[in-house]
Amino acid sequence: MRIIARFTKSDAVRFVSHLDIQRLIHRAFRRAGLPIAFSKGFNPHPLTSFASALSVGVTSDAEWFDVHIAENIEPCEFAVKLNAVLPEGFRIEQAFKASDDKYSLTAFMEAGEYRIDVSADEADITRIQGCVSTLLDGPIIVQKKTKSGIKDVDIRPGVLKCNVDVIDDTHAVLNVTTSLTVSGSVNPDLFLGALSKAWCKNADYSIHRTCIYSKDGLYMPLYQQ
Repeated sequence: MRIIARFTKSDAVRFVSHLDIQRLIHRAFRRAGLPIAFSKGFNPHPLTSFASALSVGVTSDAEWFDVHIAENIEPCEFAVKLNAVLPEGFRIEQAFKASDDKYSLTAFMEAGEYRIDVSADEADITRIQGCVSTLLDGPIIVQKKTKSGIKDVDIRPGVLKCNVDVIDDTHAVLNVTTSLTVSGSVNPDLFLGALSKAWCKNADYSIHRTCIYSKDGLYMPLYQQ
């Protein structure tokens, strides 16, 4: 059987890398005594896959993985056992069964939504809304690492939405939605770098992924049974 699960990554573990999270989850499977299915061959490994990688320093309410189980187990029992051994900062929030013949989580992803909290001086925070509007009016050229090296890339087509809420004299919140697909995605850090350049301000900020959208515009999970 196959189980799909959503977990959260809090501020306490924001600097744990994606690779370390994968290792941590695999160790948690063993500690919880869960009957995880393994691949065949010389070096068997747990049959798991993660929907997307999260940048170091970013927190999230929307991290997804799926795992194949060698024996039948109720999703709620799976979540309880895993939460009992996961370190502080990680928590399974949802788990449910899915058919083995369904597409991978990665194939369904379309966009990620992020809450970006920005702190700056009073004179600077009042300019952020205008800078965002100006930035979205044309191409957003950034330097991006590709397979053939670092290139200038226009990320504007991948910035799907950006709303700015000025909370007070020194604090603003950006709600940014960017593309998150197999063929190409836009890291919100790239957008923030372009904003900082246009704004001429190195402000303090934190990024939190609030959800992942599917290709039909719905929140993941995409197929419950």
